Amino acid sequence: MPAKHSKLHYFGASEEEYFHKVADRRTQFVRPLAMFFVHRNVRSDTLTLASFLLLAFFFFPLFGLENYLAAWVILIISILLDGFDGPVARLGRYASDKGALLDIMNDITAMVIVGLTAIHFGHAVPLLGGLYIVTYLYMIVLIIARNVMEQPFRFVFKSKYYLFIFLLIKVHFHIDILNWFLLVFSVYQIGVTIQGMVHLRRTLPGVLGAGTRTAWPGTDVLARREKQLSRRTERRIRIREHIQRLRGRL
Repeated sequence: MPAKHSKLHYFGASEEEYFHKVADRRTQFVRPLAMFFVHRNVRSDTLTLASFLLLAFFFFPLFGLENYLAAWVILIISILLDGFDGPVARLGRYASDKGALLDIMNDITAMVIVGLTAIHFGHAVPLLGGLYIVTYLYMIVLIIARNVMEQPFRFVFKSKYYLFIFLLIKVHFHIDILNWFLLVFSVYQIGVTIQGMVHLRRTLPGVLGAGTRTAWPGTDVLARREKQLSRRTERRIRIREHIQRLRGRL
């Protein structure tokens, strides 16, 4: 029987299987160190919290003092701690949706802190930096919502680590790829957000409330919508099968 995985993640359908394979391999690779934490009852949430506190309280001031080496070391340690929480939870046999939610919040916080640092110290155009942060947050919310609703995106590109890399290049090599990156991926994230919102609004039923009962569609209308959605899904399946047959002939 396949293991049950949490739906609280921000990976597309085509990425999820690969993500779980990588997670299993990473767990085996870091098993000795992860078991060190497990045997000493250091839980995965503790590692996630340590990752959060390091970045939240040390990265920004070190960057402001232009102690860039220490700032990057803090960022790397934070990423490593965040990467250890999953193996520790799996090996300790207490992986849960609660831990997955905390991990997601920590990942998002890292992006926000680094993005705000880039804006504050003049390495990113404020408008572009703000737009990137906001659209990234919208995109992650929509990805998670569709995963929970079992209607995942096929694939979504997450660019958080490229933000870190391009900020490093801007600071140390004075090559401004960062602002172009912020512009391009803000547009991309807006597109993903709109697509996710349209899809969810098309499939979510109306909520019937006492004060607005007549404002929402009746059961017959919802039944017709479900039939239309079922027909649309069947057409998409037939089209995909037809395309696959054509590819096989070629």
